[in-house]
Amino acid sequence: MITASPNLPGWYDVPLRGIVSEKYGVNTFLINDADAAALGEHRFGAGKGVNTLVYLTVSTGIGGGIIINGKLHTGLHGSAAEIGHMTIDVNGPKCNCGNVGCWETLASGTAMAKEAIRRVSQGERSSLTEIVDGKIDNITAEEVSRAAQGGDWLALEDISKVTSYLGAGMVNLVNIFDPEMIIVGGGLAKMGDLLFSPVRQLVRERAFTLSARTVRIVPAQLGDNAGVLGAAAFAFQQKPG
Repeated sequence: MITASPNLPGWYDVPLRGIVSEKYGVNTFLINDADAAALGEHRFGAGKGVNTLVYLTVSTGIGGGIIINGKLHTGLHGSAAEIGHMTIDVNGPKCNCGNVGCWETLASGTAMAKEAIRRVSQGERSSLTEIVDGKIDNITAEEVSRAAQGGDWLALEDISKVTSYLGAGMVNLVNIFDPEMIIVGGGLAKMGDLLFSPVRQLVRERAFTLSARTVRIVPAQLGDNAGVLGAAAFAFQQKPG
């Protein structure tokens, strides 16, 4: 049952598993996409052999999955690890979930694009204007990353702002879960050291010392296949019916 989804308006109490099972006449299982990706990376990717990890997908929003003692942690109602909706700024921007200051409103690819669009629209100079042929509303995180790699100061400041929020959220995760590893997937992970260097530094500076020294913050290995492989693994471990 999909009880609610911030990014799928109108999806309230939808018995998706039952609908698919009835239509196709097959055993059907339902898992959150980020949970599936976490399971995929744990079984087959960067987290293989790791006992405790947090998986993040950082793109349009921020999703997550948590492996504790080798098992996916889903919580009482299957809605655990909605880490993109932990509050980072109590006076922050409104989130699609109805709350304010959620992590994904401040540290996602969408947040990065919105900040760049705002600044360029206000007349600040940036190579982003040329990159998008003057169509400022077409700026995405991918363009911001491209501009930053070319030395664009506005893009570099934008990324610095977003990664500071991203790192702050990771500090919280490290202090709460004391994981062996944090795996970062999604579009922003493709930024490489532009993302990983500052968030690793922030975790080292602000998280509890022992946990900060041992946690590994690494890019995902499976790309778009993580969720597919994890969903398959999830289905195979379920009992039919």
